[in-house]
Amino acid sequence: MTKILPVVFGFDIADYAFARIFHENCGIRSLMVTEIRRGPINDSSIFDTMMVPKGTLGHEESFIALLHEIEEAHPDEQLILCVNSDEGVEYAAKHRGELEERWFLPYPSEGAVRTANSKAAMAQILATLGLPTITSVSVDLTAPESWAGTLENVQFPVVVKPEDGTLLNLYLHKGLKKVVPVRTPGEAIELLTNLHEAGVPINLLVQELIPGDDTTQWVINGYVDSRGHVTAAGSGRVLLGLHVPSLIGNAGMILLERNDHLISVAKQIVAAVGLTGFFSMDVKIDPRDGTEYWLDLNPRIGRGHYYLKAAGIDLAAAILADMGGEAIAYQTNSRTGIYTVIPMALASKKYIQDPDLMRQVKSAKKHTVNPLAYAKDRNLKRTTYRCLSYVNQYKQMRSFYPEPTQSGF
Repeated sequence: MTKILPVVFGFDIADYAFARIFHENCGIRSLMVTEIRRGPINDSSIFDTMMVPKGTLGHEESFIALLHEIEEAHPDEQLILCVNSDEGVEYAAKHRGELEERWFLPYPSEGAVRTANSKAAMAQILATLGLPTITSVSVDLTAPESWAGTLENVQFPVVVKPEDGTLLNLYLHKGLKKVVPVRTPGEAIELLTNLHEAGVPINLLVQELIPGDDTTQWVINGYVDSRGHVTAAGSGRVLLGLHVPSLIGNAGMILLERNDHLISVAKQIVAAVGLTGFFSMDVKIDPRDGTEYWLDLNPRIGRGHYYLKAAGIDLAAAILADMGGEAIAYQTNSRTGIYTVIPMALASKKYIQDPDLMRQVKSAKKHTVNPLAYAKDRNLKRTTYRCLSYVNQYKQMRSFYPEPTQSGF
């Protein structure tokens, strides 16, 4: 039997959880490829670590060269590409032809990746499926003369984000952010001007802001096998998001709640895009009328993907079955509980103001899961890091989001 080697790229919680799901499934040790050592992956016994120069993973030519280098170092192993960055997924899809002989790639075609990463293309697909879309306009940062007229077509407040999510990291150093809330047209012009003068030459999406705190958001994640069959899909309700500017849009605490309706709609969207492999999606429920707005479709596993494992869904099993061309029973939520990377003390009436939801949270606390707290990878250094991380996360929440707001910002 060919030995399997999951190769995980990164240093974050999602990357540790990637390695963990394979280790939990059948004891497989992964290879963690990273540019820097950080707490989530330090002092672990469930994978080996390969250090590479900074800039390697975010540069197409060097990333693909690195994959071939790993192939040569592991000639007798079946390699699984485990990457959770937009650019990494894009590179893998683009070079599928030269990689798939040695690598199993749980990611879609280049065209499907491009569609999923395009806010404009996704809006068209949602409209075709009869799903509500948020009023938005595209602003060309290279054409300042068009800004004022374009902004007249949306109602403020709005959120501003890159139209193509894969360009975010390319211009982070010039002030581009994943999402920025903007209250007035004047503030919008100021933001656009700053980015234009910094030399950011892309299109931005200016989108009307749907109200609602963190608890109005849901996440849906899953896996589509090579034949196009969804073999795993689950959902969770966000209790608290992460409010550090660099992590806006990521969940810090998720109630493991199965929502069959949202999962069903997610399957329709994924099929319309033609995705295979991992997917992660965000939905916001408008508290004014209950309208569901599908915010993002990511053709990758997602930062908080371990909530699926906590809910009883084994993504590693779905991947391994797909690799072997084997049928596998469909998996969805089978357990309740709470996934968290922040202190449970934050799950208080201050942030969770709906009494019915608070009662659910109190009951679900009996099964609380942190992806970094793995009994088979326990040592003093990792425990100390996790405790210090909780303290830091608590301080950050109090600093960046001291009171819940009706916008989530």
